[in-house]
Amino acid sequence: MKKVSLFSLLLLIVCVPAIAQKKTESQKPVCPLRLDQSPELRGFRLGMTQAAMLARLPGVTLEKPDKFGLARLRLSIIDSASLVKSSARDRVVQPDMLAGPNEGSAYVIDSSRFPALKGVRRIEMRLIDGRLAYLQISYDDEIKWESIDQFVETISMTLKLPQDWQVPEDSGGSSQQKELRCEGFLITANTVGDATDIHTGPELILQDLAAWNAMSKRQNDVVEKSKREEDQKRKTFKP
Repeated sequence: MKKVSLFSLLLLIVCVPAIAQKKTESQKPVCPLRLDQSPELRGFRLGMTQAAMLARLPGVTLEKPDKFGLARLRLSIIDSASLVKSSARDRVVQPDMLAGPNEGSAYVIDSSRFPALKGVRRIEMRLIDGRLAYLQISYDDEIKWESIDQFVETISMTLKLPQDWQVPEDSGGSSQQKELRCEGFLITANTVGDATDIHTGPELILQDLAAWNAMSKRQNDVVEKSKREEDQKRKTFKP
């Protein structure tokens, strides 16, 4: 009996460290930063009001929010110094005639008049209930990054973010994307670029997940209400 007990004890001593190590490895790193601690990118940050955002973009206006509280803005940035002299060079902000109908308010702006946007090719913003909930910044290709790891390491050092970047579950195993999930926001980085713009380099995307979840709930509630109304019509139908 003693031999059996001694063997069991020895087996337990051997197994416990392995179990503990496996448990530690299965725990995903957590970024504790809240929404109000999200990084500022070129003067914009999650949660800022529409008024504060537009104050940094004189000449830009925003579309009226839809019934779910969503408003969209797209900015294409150019350097007028590289353009042939024309009347366009005197227009700091002008409507983007190439924007699609689902892109919201869209403008082409001159980076020489907006120095904070130097090195940026495109910015896309989404506001929910008048506050910035989505910010996508596409940089130019002036800097050549050797890998996504090199890019996110620099981002973490510059913005004072944790280094716990992970490959997104829906990336399909792409080696050019990584994300950092924090308590109050999600930041995604990629070096894929834009197939429609050969001068576009890496991108950073910031998202207020709580705001998006709240809006999604509104949309789902509307869909469910519509379904209930249709069901009621079918039930009360009289031939």
